[in-house]
Amino acid sequence: MKKIYTATFILFIALAYLNAQDEKSVFKIQPLVAEGSSPEEIRLLEALIYSYFSDKQDVIILPPDDIAFTDNIANDVAGEPPDYFVKSSLYPENDICVFELVVSDINATELSRQTAKYKTTKDIALNLHNIINAAFEWRGDINEAPEAPDAELIIPEKIFGLWRGDTGIKLVRILPDGKAFAFFASGVNMMLSYKIENNTLNVKQVSPNNENFYYPLPLPIAKVLAQESEPMQWEFMLYENENLLKGSRIETTVEFEDYEKIVIRHNSVRQSEWNKLPR
Repeated sequence: MKKIYTATFILFIALAYLNAQDEKSVFKIQPLVAEGSSPEEIRLLEALIYSYFSDKQDVIILPPDDIAFTDNIANDVAGEPPDYFVKSSLYPENDICVFELVVSDINATELSRQTAKYKTTKDIALNLHNIINAAFEWRGDINEAPEAPDAELIIPEKIFGLWRGDTGIKLVRILPDGKAFAFFASGVNMMLSYKIENNTLNVKQVSPNNENFYYPLPLPIAKVLAQESEPMQWEFMLYENENLLKGSRIETTVEFEDYEKIVIRHNSVRQSEWNKLPR
C-alpha cells in the first residue's frame, strides 16, 4: 500500500503548552507497555505519541512519568489532574507488530481504541500520526475551527529570541539582520533567513539539505530527500501578545513503498506554529 509521509517526519519530544486555559481537557499519557521491543524502540514510540497528542490545539498533554520535563516552562501544567488517559501497547503476533492505543475517561470508560498491524516498529512510527488522529475522532468538536483572532503587528524586535519549533525542530533562535537558526531533535542545525512583508514573517532554509533533517524516515528515503528536496519555507503571522507565530510550512513530501521512492511532491503545505520561550 502506498503511503505519503512529510519530508520532515522526525522524532522529537514536544513540551506541553504554556499557561493553558482552564477549559482545555487534560490528557495523561501512560507509559507504553511493550513486549519484545528494545528500550530505544519504546522511547521512540512514547516520544512520538506525546509529540502528536501535543500538536492538538485544545488540550493539555501530560507526558509519561518516564519522560521528564526538560525545562521549567511546563511547570504550570505538571499538577493538572487528568480528564482522560491514553494507554498504548505493543506486542508481536505471527511475525508482525501489533500496536494498540486506547483513550478512556476518569471512570475507565473506553472512548476510542485504535489497533494497527505492521511488519516493524519503524512502520508503526511512520504511521503513528494517522493513528493518533483517528483516536481523536470521538471528540465531535475537534474539527470545529475557532474564530481566528486578529493578527498582531510584526516588527523585528518582537520576534528576536528563542522559539519552540514545529514538528522535528526543538528550538529556533531568531537573530537581528534577517538571520535565524533551527536546532533539530536529530542533532543537526539549519541556518535560516527571514524577512517581513505585508505583516507576514517569511522564513526560508539556507543550509544545504542534510539527510538528518528527515530522521526517522528510512535512510535510503532520507538520502533521496536530501538530494531532491527544495528549501523548507515558513509563512507566519503573530498572535497571543507576541508569543505565537502561526501559519504554514511549505516543504517537500515523498510517496514511497518498500523504501523505494515513487513520487516526490514539492510545495506541500501544512499548518505550523512556533511558540516563544521566556528569556
